[in-house]
Amino acid sequence: MSSRSLWLLAFVGFCLLHAGWALAAPYDGPPDEQAHVHRAAGVMNGEIVAREAPRGAYQDVPLSLDTGLCFPQKVTVAADCSRQPGGDEDTEKTVGTTAGRYNPVYYLVTAWPVGVWPNWHGIVLSRLLNGAAMAALLACAVVVAARWTRHRAMVAGVVVAATPMIAHLGGAVNPNGVEIAAGVSLFAALVAVVHEQRQGVNRAAVALAGVSAAVMVTPRFIGIMWLFVILGVVLVPSSRARLRELVKSPAVRGWSALVVVAAVASVAWTLLIGTADLSGADRGWAVKDVLRAAFLDTWPNMANQMVGVMGWAETLMPRLVYVVWFMAVGLLLLGGFAFGGRVDKWRTLVLFLGTAVPLTAMELITVNTTGWFNQGRYYLTGAVAIPMLGALIMGKHVLTGPQTRTMTRMLAVLLLPVQLVCLAYTMTRWQSGLQSVNPFNGSWMPPYGPLLPLVAATLGVLVLLVMYWRASRVEVGAGPEREQAPQELATTAA
Repeated sequence: MSSRSLWLLAFVGFCLLHAGWALAAPYDGPPDEQAHVHRAAGVMNGEIVAREAPRGAYQDVPLSLDTGLCFPQKVTVAADCSRQPGGDEDTEKTVGTTAGRYNPVYYLVTAWPVGVWPNWHGIVLSRLLNGAAMAALLACAVVVAARWTRHRAMVAGVVVAATPMIAHLGGAVNPNGVEIAAGVSLFAALVAVVHEQRQGVNRAAVALAGVSAAVMVTPRFIGIMWLFVILGVVLVPSSRARLRELVKSPAVRGWSALVVVAAVASVAWTLLIGTADLSGADRGWAVKDVLRAAFLDTWPNMANQMVGVMGWAETLMPRLVYVVWFMAVGLLLLGGFAFGGRVDKWRTLVLFLGTAVPLTAMELITVNTTGWFNQGRYYLTGAVAIPMLGALIMGKHVLTGPQTRTMTRMLAVLLLPVQLVCLAYTMTRWQSGLQSVNPFNGSWMPPYGPLLPLVAATLGVLVLLVMYWRASRVEVGAGPEREQAPQELATTAA
């Protein structure tokens, strides 16, 4: 299968899976969606720099998009308690939104339909555009792992990295999902650029790294932190000769300049508009109380949230979902750490700490004024690289070609059905407040019916299963440790 065909298959599979979530969710069912829709409507109304509110900014939005909050964070309350979007689309109302100071670029690219159709159609179209953007980045990561690396083991890492939480965000109006998908494609592309060729430059991988980095740093200032974490893990330590060769490349210089411009623009927006304003009332919490809450309550749930605690971090999945996914992560993380060399162990440890420490430290420092603000999905932009790195290390040191193929297919067969379980279970939460386990029943129904989202997601899972099956194939006549030469990689990338 050619790289183009593989990308198309992966793109269609991820799009269908994300569409299942987009068609299933009530308005404001995904995290903070109404706030982001209000920001999008304001941006499309010309309110790029909005009037500051105590938390966020004020936006003028159609009444059809302001439905209030009644079921988020109330897991036993179905979504029928809320007025459905639609109705009066001409009358505007001034509302405060926590997303009111966010960079407008994301909303202009993916959420413009709510400015044209401020009703269900505009919301669903915006979700689908968001999901398609994420699918494109994830499909690029699959092609890099399967075609531009020498061992293909990183494909297994992508299977594990693409958690149900990412699929959930793929069906939402929320820039967090695009940031995470960009983290997946950026890590894969940098590995291909820096470590998978001994000479020459894979210009396609450089372009992907540039686009991914620019996308990641644009929506929120925290993307710049993730850029430094991923760059640090991939680039240090590396061969000085290889780094000098990359620095001399016009392609690397050009795309690096684009990333610098995007990062400077993001910082400028943050400083001038005050996106990162963390001011608030002092809660007066003692240090011992903060640490007790952190270690016993808040942090232990972060891992669950990275796999998927849906909605507004309120809907826990069946416990077996987390057991299965943690086993898969542990296989790749611990396997890579156990079998890797000294540099591999260093990279794994730094990636783990770089993912966990900065956000955690920020929360501990500011908790008395901001409260507990972290969620597992905020860590995913960096955390997605952990299983990918573990799989890469195992492929380099211990796995033969057939073993890599078996591991990838085993993980796909084990984890892809979990995606459907999570969607169906979350649908029952939205439709009946978990009073029923039937996703075809409930006091609230998805706008286009409950069957369409389940069919779309099922087709997506089947397409992804075929895609991973083909992406993990061992070439006929290849030895167990066959490595593509740098020239082959460059040819494949072209």
